[in-house]
Formats: sequence, structure tokens, C-alpha cells
Amino acid sequence: MECAIGLRGTDGRHYSLTNLFQHDPEYKFSTTGLLVIVSGIFSLEVTTGPDGNKYDVAGSIDVTSIKEAKAGSIQSGTTQVSIREGQRESSFLLEKIYPDRVTGLNFWEYPVATGEGNPLTLYIGEVVSNGCTIQLTLTHIEGNVATFTKNVDITRPCPICLAEHTLIDTPAGGISVDGLEKGMAVWTVDGNGERVSATVLEVAKTPVPATHRVVHLVLDDGRELFVSPGHPTGDGRTIADLYVGDSLDGAQVETAELVSYQSGYTYDILPSGDTGLYFADGILVGSTLH
Repeated sequence: MECAIGLRGTDGRHYSLTNLFQHDPEYKFSTTGLLVIVSGIFSLEVTTGPDGNKYDVAGSIDVTSIKEAKAGSIQSGTTQVSIREGQRESSFLLEKIYPDRVTGLNFWEYPVATGEGNPLTLYIGEVVSNGCTIQLTLTHIEGNVATFTKNVDITRPCPICLAEHTLIDTPAGGISVDGLEKGMAVWTVDGNGERVSATVLEVAKTPVPATHRVVHLVLDDGRELFVSPGHPTGDGRTIADLYVGDSLDGAQVETAELVSYQSGYTYDILPSGDTGLYFADGILVGSTLH
């Protein structure tokens, strides 16, 4: 939402929060990436922006309590979930239940998170997934209720990071992203857009499937980058938002095409400073680790 606080649930859905500041007057919980447990009254609603486009928001939660989740409180595991027509679980919106099958829309989160669902028919024993952390297996249909086995694997986050050997700009010159460690110095930009030195606060190494593909991004000034489609740019978009002719970091996009990726991991860092931005192969990008 525009200039609002919300959250992304472990079910993969997005929620706006109302009444939050009565429970958080010091903005303790208004921190990107903070793991929280929220209680409240949920209202299903459609949220649109100034341009009339619908946001990928499941609805609004009128907050009654909020607290930080303790480490390990959200874990991998398998549970049983039952849903009816019109209800959504993780990435799957169930639209119609038949005696031997269900139909609905699947909203992928990998390789690119999308608000447009893909039509899908599931028979008993078949699986639907968000593409990474969550799998739903249809196990039983009885009347107007469909039951799924839900498997959550938090060790398989959706890979939206940089290709191996991407060079990160540092005061000591270009250093491969897979060689950076916490505490090392890199270049970032401050709130005024000025290049300043920063310290690496976090590093990430995410396993990817053999089918993973990355965008080969080429700018008209010769800079190029291999990066997952969902990775953020330096101006708040994602790589998947870019088309030939678009402006990016003072240049124009010459090529943006998906290609096969041979390595088993993608990488990311979080620099200190106001913006969390850094330079990958000379191109200003954001971090997924906020």
C-alpha cells in the first residue's frame, strides 16, 4: 500500500494493518524484515492504488496485539488444512470444488512474485506450490470442503539474489559477492544519493534448483548483470519490471532476457547506512535482506 505499514504472512499473502500505532507508539515493530506475531480482526477487502491497479493484499487486520516472534517459533513442518470455495491457503485460491477435483488460481512467488494467478486443476494426490517454501497436496474432498497437507520448508527461501561471482564495488575494488563477509567494507549511497563507504551487516547464500533462471541484464553503457528476476533495483522496482528502453541507474536497458543458471546458489548482502543499496557489477541495486 502507499505509505502504509503491512506484513507478509508465512502463508505467502500480504496484509495491511490498521490500528497498529495504538499498540506500537514508538514504531518498534515498523521495521522491514522483523518477524512478528499479530492478533486482530481480519477483513477481506480489495485495495487499489492511485492508478486504479489492485494491490496483492488479501485484506486488512485491525490489530489487537503484536509481539516479536522468538527465534524458532516459526518452523518447517507438515500440517493439515481445510478450505472452502473462495478461500485461499498460501499461494492457492480455491475457486470450485468438484467430487474428484478442485480448480483455482495459483499465485507464484518464484521466480517472480505475481498478483495474477495461474489457472490450475488439482486431483487427489496432486501438488500446488508457491515455488519455494510451501507445498500443498490435495488429500481429501468431502462436500464443500477440500483438505490439503501443507508442507512448509523455511530452509528453501525463494531465491531472488545475485549470480555467483557478481562483483560488488568496494573501497578495495571489485570483490565477488560469494567472497564477501560480515564486517567488510562496500560502497553504498546515502539519502542524498552520494556514494559512501558502508559495512556489510548480513550475507546470504540461497540454494536454487537446477531449473533456476536469471535475467541477463545489459545496459546501453556496457554494464551488465546476471540476477534473479525478483531482485530489487536501486529505485524500488524489481529486475522483472524492466523492459528494453527503460531507464536504470543513469542508462537504458538494452537487453533483459531470462537465461539458464548453472550454479547451485544465489547471493546477496545488506550494507549498513540509510538506504541498504549497493553496486553489483557497477549497477546500483537493493538488498533482499532488509
